Amino acid sequence: MFSKESLHHAYFIEGHKQSVLAEIENFLHSAFNITRQGHPDVHYSQHQSFGIDDGRELQNMQSMKPVLGDKKIFIIALASITSEAQNSLLKVFEEPTAGTHFFIISSSARILLPTLRSRLVIIYHTSAVNISFKNEVAQFVAMSPRDRLIDVAKMIEEKDKTGAEVFLNALVALLHENKLKEKTDVIKEILSLSKYLKNRSPSLKLILERVALLDL
Repeated sequence: MFSKESLHHAYFIEGHKQSVLAEIENFLHSAFNITRQGHPDVHYSQHQSFGIDDGRELQNMQSMKPVLGDKKIFIIALASITSEAQNSLLKVFEEPTAGTHFFIISSSARILLPTLRSRLVIIYHTSAVNISFKNEVAQFVAMSPRDRLIDVAKMIEEKDKTGAEVFLNALVALLHENKLKEKTDVIKEILSLSKYLKNRSPSLKLILERVALLDL
């Protein structure tokens, strides 16, 4: 997914947060012997909505010199990002300080404005559609409503909005793939529920528990 010899300064990776994060960590370790946790020049943050204040903080942090070596790494997992924040980062992502690299993780590149998108390398990670994840979704469909409620409880507890969006997209894809015409109304409802995840403070509990109780 990344190349040590031609590493770009700014990536936007669409995919499941934990899968993408693990791949970034493996790359940093193998390519530069950098470990994310505990390293003073590797900055990781998670945001439901990345706003203008977050953008300003990022600008300030990327302007500082690295503590060790010659690289600064920023890994940012976000569910959404405001237009104001995107506009504030245009110059940063176009001309960052030397040795600075950004890895932005989200479930959809559609949240990007064209102006910011043009300054990023967009990568569609296989975690969004990989076989193991599809198998998990297929198992979810086969469960009883009671077991589905137990299954989604972890996502609800972790407040994993990005994971929830990828999960619902995979669920819709599976229902389409199986050509279940009788499930058209179910698919429409899942898509409608998925849209609420774009809101600033969606209720993952209400959304995922409703999906768990659908006639899949």
